[in-house]
Amino acid sequence: MKKFAVIVHGQNFLIQDQEDKFPGLREFYIHAFVESDTATEAEGMGQELVRDLLKVRKMVRNPPENAPTLLIDESAELSEWPECTRPLSGFVFIEAAKKG
Repeated sequence: MKKFAVIVHGQNFLIQDQEDKFPGLREFYIHAFVESDTATEAEGMGQELVRDLLKVRKMVRNPPENAPTLLIDESAELSEWPECTRPLSGFVFIEAAKKG
């Protein structure tokens, strides 16, 4: 199997963690490191890893009619793994751009 780094871009996430009193609309980027046969399969695996992590942390507060999205920003095949111990890097959160 091949090694891939996938950058997942989350958009329109209403996030509330334990330290926030009020949820805020945010975007984020996170790296997923996966093994797969194809880049397309790696991208799907990266999205699923992020989706599962968000479910476990119970951070997302979006109502069903305003669902967030997970997009692939970039993916690349790696010749070797970077020095990390997890399949996901840490989140890099940014405030979502205001529309209108």
